Amino acid sequence: MKSNATKKPVLIIGYGNALRADDGAGLEAARRLEQMLSPRTAVVLGVHQLLPELAEPVSRAGYVIFIDASCQSTPGKVKCQAVRGSAQTSQVMAHNLTPTGVLAMAKRLYGRTPRAVLYSIGGVHFGYGRRLSRPVRQGLNELIRLVAAYARRRKN
Repeated sequence: MKSNATKKPVLIIGYGNALRADDGAGLEAARRLEQMLSPRTAVVLGVHQLLPELAEPVSRAGYVIFIDASCQSTPGKVKCQAVRGSAQTSQVMAHNLTPTGVLAMAKRLYGRTPRAVLYSIGGVHFGYGRRLSRPVRQGLNELIRLVAAYARRRKN
């Protein structure tokens, strides 16, 4: 059995643009999760977009939880899906990566891809603005609860 000192951390990455209304849901979730989870449970990052620099911390993680807003889901509805790295080099070398691309880059550069999931919440407004829509504000508490529970289970 591994000791806690050698366990790899859970990494939570919330991303989006806080100046584009509901697109900022991932950032808001990361902000709240950072306040609520201990550093022993998870490392939480809030970023505007997924970039190649994330490949290194992703490669060191035991599990990765990505959080983003979706324009394709029912407003306020939370979804969780497994994410796996892709071997497609075009996506891996893009400036604006997807979770799949970040995982593939971690494998390519550091030889390791952790297990990962993407939690998304359906958004309504993605135009200019700082305020989250009512459905996203209402669904955000559920998303945070689900992500926190998932991170706590993966830590043990």
